[in-house]
Amino acid sequence: MSLELAWLRTWVEVVDTGGFTRAAEKLHLSQPRVSAHIANLERELGCLLVERRIRPLTLTDDGRALLARARAVLAAADELVTARQTDRGDITGTVTVASFASGSSEFLPGVITALQDEHPGIRVAVLDGDVDFIEAALSERRVSVALRTVRPEPHDHAFTMRPLWREPFVMLAPTGHPLLEKSEVDLADFTGRRVITIGDPLANTVVGYEAEVELSIKDMVSPSGIVSHQPTTLGAMVRAGHGIGIINYLGGVMVMREGMEMRPIRRLNRYRDVGIWWHSERPLGAAARAFIRAATKAPRPDGTTAIPPL
Repeated sequence: MSLELAWLRTWVEVVDTGGFTRAAEKLHLSQPRVSAHIANLERELGCLLVERRIRPLTLTDDGRALLARARAVLAAADELVTARQTDRGDITGTVTVASFASGSSEFLPGVITALQDEHPGIRVAVLDGDVDFIEAALSERRVSVALRTVRPEPHDHAFTMRPLWREPFVMLAPTGHPLLEKSEVDLADFTGRRVITIGDPLANTVVGYEAEVELSIKDMVSPSGIVSHQPTTLGAMVRAGHGIGIINYLGGVMVMREGMEMRPIRRLNRYRDVGIWWHSERPLGAAARAFIRAATKAPRPDGTTAIPPL
């Protein structure tokens, strides 16, 4: 038997991306070349791996039975390369990271500096988005690692995580707002007020997902509340007097400008926990492993604390 790793890698990419076209784009191969790799692999193994006449992409029984072994072979090969690179101290490559705006702003710059001081040959690309974007990017292998909140739990239970930090939620208000006369605010202070939160602005809600899930304030706020994907938009709306903002602490730090102030929310036993995530069933290259090490060793952002062990 003459079986090439490239054939295995192409097949696994077809499975992970959900089709021949997307795998070809990911691997920088022509679609006929991808098809040829799969056909060669099937010929050498003596079985069909993919149901070609069924959409969406479906594996045969043999394909499902062999997929875990294929991943193990690729992981072992990648581990061999990773170990050799680590021994030589010359890890190179590009790490693509999915993240959220305040994490990218307040944490990633220091991580990338430390990583490139140790491994100058590593380059980092960052894709920012909300929690759904981050999960999809990691599931679809558009990124190899992700900075993501611990809640809500990801749908893909093969994700694994190392905790990084815990941060509180805070209030932002335009300078001169009556609530700024208090050194701390209560959730009850938001009753009936127009509140600006982070979430999906296309969803049928006046409260973003974090404020609703973590703070349970849906029934307190005015029905004319504003929901935005971006902390910078929230900050601009607060400065313009369109409402008071409820946001994670690092998001508040990121958007703080002249014309608004921040206050802690008193007696609030709710937090935003953040970790570094990757897919446990897919091999990580040496550069991605080095990034994870740098992130877990990096100092926590100012104003955050450690996540207590479960």
